[in-house]
Amino acid sequence: MASNYTNLSKLLSDNPHSLRLRELIIDARKPEFELTLAKGAIEKVKHIFKSLNKPQKTAILKILMCKDYVLMKGYPGTGKTSTIVALVRILHQLGLSILLTSYTHSAVDNILLKLKKLDLKFLRLGRESRIHPDILPYSESTLTKNIKTVGDLAEFYTTKQIVATTCLGTNHVLFTKRRFDICIIDEASQVLQPTCFGPLSCAAKFVLVGDPKQLPPVVQSTEARDLGMDESLFMRLDNTGATYELNLQYRMNSSIMRLSNELVYEGALKCGSRDVAEARLQLSNMENVRAELSGMMPAWLECALSPQPVLFLDTDNISATESYDAQGLVKNDLEADIVCQLAKCFLRGGLSPQELGIIAPYRNQVKVLHTRLGGSGEVEVNTVDQYQGRDKSVIIISFVRSNSKDDSSSKGRGGTEILCDWRRLNVAVTRAKHKLLFVGSVSTLKKYQPLQKLIQILNPEEICQITSVPDR
Repeated sequence: MASNYTNLSKLLSDNPHSLRLRELIIDARKPEFELTLAKGAIEKVKHIFKSLNKPQKTAILKILMCKDYVLMKGYPGTGKTSTIVALVRILHQLGLSILLTSYTHSAVDNILLKLKKLDLKFLRLGRESRIHPDILPYSESTLTKNIKTVGDLAEFYTTKQIVATTCLGTNHVLFTKRRFDICIIDEASQVLQPTCFGPLSCAAKFVLVGDPKQLPPVVQSTEARDLGMDESLFMRLDNTGATYELNLQYRMNSSIMRLSNELVYEGALKCGSRDVAEARLQLSNMENVRAELSGMMPAWLECALSPQPVLFLDTDNISATESYDAQGLVKNDLEADIVCQLAKCFLRGGLSPQELGIIAPYRNQVKVLHTRLGGSGEVEVNTVDQYQGRDKSVIIISFVRSNSKDDSSSKGRGGTEILCDWRRLNVAVTRAKHKLLFVGSVSTLKKYQPLQKLIQILNPEEICQITSVPDR
């Protein structure tokens, strides 16, 4: 919190740079762009542009022409990280200094790992315990260990062309000594506005990369959220004519992408190729699994194991009612049994554990699923929040809630506020590449507007009734 107060004081400082930032952020002055780009600059970096698709090229060209800032919307699976890497390569080639930041250490290091493969040199600031092991050779302590004089240290800090840290890492002494040509903030739609002001105070212009249709900044206080604290700087500036979309996605097949398009993106997402659109789950041993279970396999399980990419398994006919543990935390044991049976069938069918993901909205259900899966420890079971930026071949979502009460507006530890969040539903839906399975009570979930919309847009053949209880 102290860092955020410091950042606010920087924004309010009496200097030309802070005044300009206030004009852009508070007064909503429209950002300005150069009318043309020097031909020599394009020639110098055209080999990097060749690997990019049209939306990626457009966004980067606008960044090169901007005088103030650009927002880059990186929709799910659209190659956001690859675009940032290409942008950094281009800026580096043009001789510009770059401050690369993000909300999390892992997001910073994901970009740096790609830059490392391209043999670009950079300085990674931050505690070594939070830095990816492969990035440690570029950490501050490693790169400065042989520096003997204050003058040499000052020169080191002021000459590194690419410097990377988290948004909260800009309280380092380096940032009192220099200003960068450009600052890039990844995951910007997840960052509190005051947290952004630190990096922005260190650069002549900036690029915000994010997606306001995915997870917002984490704000624990309901009162603070209601007063607008979860509005990111990305959202604040997303109506100034400086936003460019990455909308060609290479993750989801067309059936899965359709759900996200109809839920939140209004048809903006497009498959990057026919191969992506038509991709289906293909498992080497699934036919043998079906043969082994022939005559014993319930209709719902047969349907779930079919090539169909999207399926909602409705538990209304088997009384899979939610329950609470001693701490009052919600869980659904029967849903957990169903999810585990599905998981074991996919694994026996030849799916790699690393390609299967299980999502639940509540941590207690995640805990139950971990326990039930037992020996399948390589299968990742997590909440929606932990899955942002990730993908799996198969995703199974357990919604947990199943009751006859109208508690669709309840909040708190055992509440259902999370099921009313369009952004979390969007993140959950867009994690799957080839197959997406929902498990839940249709009659209960219809009480929550996002899930009501999801159920409405499913085709009739994409909803299957579970009529028999799986063996534990």
